[in-house]
Amino acid sequence: MAIELSQIAILRKVLEDFCSRHDLRLSDQPAIIAARELMRFADEGESDPANLALLLNETMPSHLHREPQSARA
Repeated sequence: MAIELSQIAILRKVLEDFCSRHDLRLSDQPAIIAARELMRFADEGESDPANLALLLNETMPSHLHREPQSARA
């Protein structure tokens, strides 16, 4: 299933919010994994931003263990 432009905007907003809450940059590996998960959710038919955020938060905890931002600089 192709993702429509309006869906991309929603996915981007959900991803940006997720990254902000977890102090991630879009280029960080957990953010990339989160983006892939969001695309999978959209492919499965989910389009509600609140549901996407909930699914992402349920899926991602094991991927959020990373080095502190100070060590990345």
